[in-house]
Amino acid sequence: MAYLPQANGSAERMVQTLTRSVKMYVSDINQRDWDEYAERLTFALNTAQDRVRGGTPFYLMHGWDPPTTLEAMIPLGSTRRRDREPRRWRYHVQRHYQQARETVNERLRDAIQSRADRHNESIHPYEIEVDMQVWLYLDRVKEGYARKLAHMWYGPFRVAAVIDTHAVRLAIAGTEYRLFPIVHTSKLKPVRNFSDRPKVPLVIEDQDRFDFDEALLPEDSWDSSLAEGEYEVERISDMRSGRRTRYGRTMREFLVHWKGYQEPTWVDEADLNCGALLHDYLRRQANQHRFNVMQSHEEA
Repeated sequence: MAYLPQANGSAERMVQTLTRSVKMYVSDINQRDWDEYAERLTFALNTAQDRVRGGTPFYLMHGWDPPTTLEAMIPLGSTRRRDREPRRWRYHVQRHYQQARETVNERLRDAIQSRADRHNESIHPYEIEVDMQVWLYLDRVKEGYARKLAHMWYGPFRVAAVIDTHAVRLAIAGTEYRLFPIVHTSKLKPVRNFSDRPKVPLVIEDQDRFDFDEALLPEDSWDSSLAEGEYEVERISDMRSGRRTRYGRTMREFLVHWKGYQEPTWVDEADLNCGALLHDYLRRQANQHRFNVMQSHEEA
């Protein structure tokens, strides 16, 4: 899937959408499980309604939509009184297919022109200034990793100082990123603030308590009190993985720190009952690993 920005943009947008979708689902730190999701994501995108084309790519390619599970379960009824001649049925299918292709070609021409007009109106030069929030672009990955599955933009960072026209110093201290703070301006882009997005601030006095219809929630949605033999988790600091079970699950153990105890212990993932803490830890680990995969600009 090559990316050619000089083309009309239709295929390029589909490639970007598919690549970003695979990035979101890849969970293996070594990027080895992407093929488990590629086929299903491709089918989902090909059967999704396209805004520009006005139909699904699957129908425009084959002339028919794949049947869903519901359509396969529900009988369509008798066809004895209509389309008794296969030739007439084939003519109707071809006519509808031709009309759909003509409509798509017209919509594509309009979309290409509209996309070009919007791009020319929105693009404008910008200058990197002190205290500006920017994203840092890292386009090289370390050996053994796929660039298409890597995340390229990191941050945001604050511009600490402007050294010259082509170089700035980023405020790295206090962040989880470890890199050389002086970068070229071509690797930066400002963080966009969408002021036109609707915002509904929730203003509540400290003494008041907002009613979120908590009475409608099921009983098992509340944090239950600790039973006998259960302990409260304070934080998770490390993870190790081992062999696979006979069901294909990779056994993972987490180094758990308990409230009221000093010594942490290794606990199997199946024995943990702290979903929020586990989710936050795995998300931090994923973000850190994504950055470690990249090769910074000062590395050879």
